[in-house]
Amino acid sequence: MPAQTISLPKDPRDLARLLRMHSERERSRYSYRRAVWMLAWHYLNGARRFDVFDPYNGRVSPHYLDKDGNVEFQSQELLSMIDRTVARIASMDLRPKVMRQGSSLRMIRERSSAQVVADSLVAENHLSQVVSDFAHNFVTLGCCGIQGHLVDVPTVGLTADLEVVHPREVFPFPALHQDFGKKQGLMRQRVMPVEFLEERFGKSFIRKNLDKMEYWATDPGDIIQDPGLDEPGDAVRNPFDGRAIASGLSAGSNLISTKVARVRELWLDGPRGTCARYVVTCGEVVLSDEDYSDRTVYCPLGWARFMDTGTFYGAGMFDLLFGISREAEKLMKSLFNNIRDIDKYGILVLPAGAFNERTTLREVGKGLRVVAYQPDPLNEKFSPMTISPQTAGDVPGKVAQFAREVMHAISPIQDLIQEKGRVDSATGLQFLDEQITRAMTNPSIGIQRAFGDMYRSIVSSAVSDLVKYPKPIPVTNLTMDLAGAVIDLDQGSVSFDKNPIPHVGHLTFGVRQVSPRSEVARKEEAMGLLRAGLMDPDSFKLFSLKEGLDFAMWIEEERAAYETGVQNILILYGNGADPGQVILTQHNSRPDIQLRLLSAFMSSPTMTVASPEVQNAFADYRQSLMQFMGATLPPQVPSPEMAMGAMGPQAQAGQGMPGMPPMPGR
Repeated sequence: MPAQTISLPKDPRDLARLLRMHSERERSRYSYRRAVWMLAWHYLNGARRFDVFDPYNGRVSPHYLDKDGNVEFQSQELLSMIDRTVARIASMDLRPKVMRQGSSLRMIRERSSAQVVADSLVAENHLSQVVSDFAHNFVTLGCCGIQGHLVDVPTVGLTADLEVVHPREVFPFPALHQDFGKKQGLMRQRVMPVEFLEERFGKSFIRKNLDKMEYWATDPGDIIQDPGLDEPGDAVRNPFDGRAIASGLSAGSNLISTKVARVRELWLDGPRGTCARYVVTCGEVVLSDEDYSDRTVYCPLGWARFMDTGTFYGAGMFDLLFGISREAEKLMKSLFNNIRDIDKYGILVLPAGAFNERTTLREVGKGLRVVAYQPDPLNEKFSPMTISPQTAGDVPGKVAQFAREVMHAISPIQDLIQEKGRVDSATGLQFLDEQITRAMTNPSIGIQRAFGDMYRSIVSSAVSDLVKYPKPIPVTNLTMDLAGAVIDLDQGSVSFDKNPIPHVGHLTFGVRQVSPRSEVARKEEAMGLLRAGLMDPDSFKLFSLKEGLDFAMWIEEERAAYETGVQNILILYGNGADPGQVILTQHNSRPDIQLRLLSAFMSSPTMTVASPEVQNAFADYRQSLMQFMGATLPPQVPSPEMAMGAMGPQAQAGQGMPGMPPMPGR
């Protein structure tokens, strides 16, 4: 972020006017982008004829029928390519992942605590739905926002409500031209119910200043539409007299109208990605103005671009492929019209008197038309002839095929398997998967940054809330990443009275995986290593459990042992200073599976920073597993070396053990 050079007005009324003027200026500056977004929505939903496309006023007039009243020909090639790219993004594992910046025991414990908080806030089913909505706007429009709201639901607890933010609601601050790197903040303009504002900022304060706010009325259940934002071409600009707008929009309605207001939010950037100031305005009223220079707060709105074009909004698949897709669609329509004309019989020319001339140019059969012709009497070789329709033939089809090839060439997600044919090699599958992933590098980085910023914000807010009002946090999934967190397995939760409070500024937030690997390629690679002898069957099963690969074999026994081993390691490690306690018997454990997990964990840096007591406890744990496997003798039985040493001179003379014949002399 560049040095902070923005000085906002100190007068609240001037500050509110500044944000209103900035939103109007940015909306006018990027009116073309907003018109393209409207065009994309109508085109993907079936409209093919646009009488008016005015990017200066943001007006688009779509039609679903042609000028003759017929349904337009629709080729859904563009929609299919967008859907393929959306599916690629939706297959990414965008669950939160917390990474530490150091290897000390405290950093390990803080990272584990932050991971538990992040996992408990984000529900996987809710995240899956949000990612699907985000991916469509992101791929189609070229940019999208994701915002996290921390809410405390009585029946659910502390959780994060994720919201997909349409790009038409977001503006850069200050105004940018050709250098979007000068951005020093984000601004969002949206419509919210007045009742929500009363709950958040106080009912008396909102009602006192309602005449100075931008609000209007809408019917309950209707679309909450911003008259100056959603349909800018047909809307009233800057509705300022709220009472007049409310009475005008509710006229003629028998329902009780609901008041909604246009709210603007501004987040100014601070050092190291923090938020320095947060301002909320509506009309000429400043609802909230918070200075965060004395504490660490992060912006909850993450922003991502699909393709960079040197502007704040970037470009998407619709910008990339709409022009050539529309031309190919017109050519395919012309080709089909030509085929329909060719299917009809041409005009058959016959000598006069050879048929009933009253049927001239009338269809005599299915598409057959005839006409009489008076032949030259000197030409005795006259025979019936056909006049075929004059069309362009298959030329439109060839051009359309060329256009489709160009579309597939510039698409970031290509069907390489279809182009290359059948691929049976794991190396070949990995190569094709790598080529697809390489084309999605820039969008993947943007998604990771946007979701990482959003996760960092909600975890920071949750930690602040948990410090004020301590409560246990449920543990959703036990993995090795939680080593260092003291977990109450009876309640399935962690509490901050036994775990350190994470310092969000010392942690890095991201997502689990932005480059989804092909499951088929991973299976082929694992099978190849198994056949080559570089992997034994137990390692093969553990790898399939860790990667989530589904093989046609029974591995429920190994799965149970794997989960038990992870749980025992987390309990025994505890906080890294005081070891926990686990109960082992040779009847309820697979020592061969748990020993592999234990050996890998004991070799990790996490184990090296643990206290000597914890390391000794793990050594005893490993010794017990080896005894269960029969790899060591019980404690009561001495080793053969110790037994030979205890025999003393008798063993030195080669007499052997009692009951055994003496050893022959040299």
